[in-house]
Amino acid sequence: MDDRGGSDSPGSEERESFSFGTEVVHFLDDEGNENRFIVGPGVYQNGDTSSSLDDGSKVIIENDIKVISCEVENLISNTEKLSSGHEGTNNAEDVSTNNFSVLPRELILKIFSFFSAEELSLCVTPVCKRWYEVGHDRSLWKELDFSRHCELPSSTLCGAICRSTSLRKLNLMGRQDLSTAEVAVFSQYIPLLESVNLGFCGGINRTVIEYFVRNCPRLMELNVEGCHSVDDNVTTALPWGKRLKRFNFSHCNLTDGSIILLSSAVRNIVSLNIDGISWISDSAIVTLVDHQHENLEEFFLDGAELSDRSVHHIVRCAKLHKLHMSFCEGLTDQSLRYIQSLQNLTHLKMRKGVYFSAEGLLSLFTCKSMSRLVELDFSESTNFVDECVIQMTKCCGPTLRNLALSWCWDITDPGVICIVDRCRNLEVLDIIGLHRITGTYFNRVPEEMPKLRLLNLQQCNRIIDALIEDVVRKKPDLKVFNYYGELFVHVNG
Repeated sequence: MDDRGGSDSPGSEERESFSFGTEVVHFLDDEGNENRFIVGPGVYQNGDTSSSLDDGSKVIIENDIKVISCEVENLISNTEKLSSGHEGTNNAEDVSTNNFSVLPRELILKIFSFFSAEELSLCVTPVCKRWYEVGHDRSLWKELDFSRHCELPSSTLCGAICRSTSLRKLNLMGRQDLSTAEVAVFSQYIPLLESVNLGFCGGINRTVIEYFVRNCPRLMELNVEGCHSVDDNVTTALPWGKRLKRFNFSHCNLTDGSIILLSSAVRNIVSLNIDGISWISDSAIVTLVDHQHENLEEFFLDGAELSDRSVHHIVRCAKLHKLHMSFCEGLTDQSLRYIQSLQNLTHLKMRKGVYFSAEGLLSLFTCKSMSRLVELDFSESTNFVDECVIQMTKCCGPTLRNLALSWCWDITDPGVICIVDRCRNLEVLDIIGLHRITGTYFNRVPEEMPKLRLLNLQQCNRIIDALIEDVVRKKPDLKVFNYYGELFVHVNG
């Protein structure tokens, strides 16, 4: 594939944004065999029929590509006809919009830029020819989010994407029938794409990923969270993405081999999410850090098979500001001592650290490096007691925005009172399962915690609904979950 969009020279972005015409698309089957097709507006030609006829699945995909390409061509052609049909006209339809259409195009574009792509498509462009033409200006279509429209027909989906040649961010999360043919068609039109979200999509395989990384040379962020079909074979396509640096593989089927491959083959990994992959070992983490310790800023991982050795190496990542570990059952206080050396940490999650002692936790929060934390989660760390909470609020209470201490069941009223008194900037407080707290002090939340918007009190059996209702009445922007998980919100009147 030609490296469209790869140039950083001045003005190259404009040329790339408006490049249409015939394109050579590489079709790769799941075995990695390459076929070439010429696909583009007005043109379709099979580049190698002999090899494709040997495999029924190849024939099906070829036919699908042809059908979708023709449909997209028609959609784009109709858009151009409707837009050009407005030129030189001044009909009653346009004048009826209170003379809005007489404004300069640049001003209308500025106004339309405040609408989302969905609003442009559903509410703006159908109004009149003038709005249709301006509303389809490529400068407006830099982000597309189809996560709430997972069942769109292929022609509609591909047509919208193919018209958006300045697209930077694409969200297809939850589309269960995302097909290789769809990606083969629309990926050639979006060379400026920087971020794609394929979370929980069906049908994600090596071929799909390679279409993105080859056709979208500026791609920096790939999210395939929850795609169980993403395995070691899929990751072998990633080295083609020369600018890729942010990956979300949460709950995918990767092994140590994929982590080791990524660590050496990808030049600059800034963010890596491998949470929910419970079989990753210390050796893979050590290898990753050896290659990426100068780059890594965000790291999300499952600690089920990890020991203090992994944390010892992770803290070599001097730029790390987000560290999230779930299932920290193999870690000890030694890991807490290692973490104190991270000077830029702002987000820390160490869930289910059952072997963290109260002394180790107290020591952690006497460390100045923890004073910058804005997010903290030590849920299911059963030795996180009142004394630890009090010390934590002294250390980072003023900066915290999100705090989760769910199922730390030895926390009682004195600990939570300190949270109310010292965490003035807190926005989310998650304290599920604190069955010993009474919550009488929550009536001070409106004054002491003005930014709090979510309070989770599930399984806090001593807190009565009448108290929750009173707090929500005094603080209308607050949402509270009660013991049963029922949501309490303020209702006007």
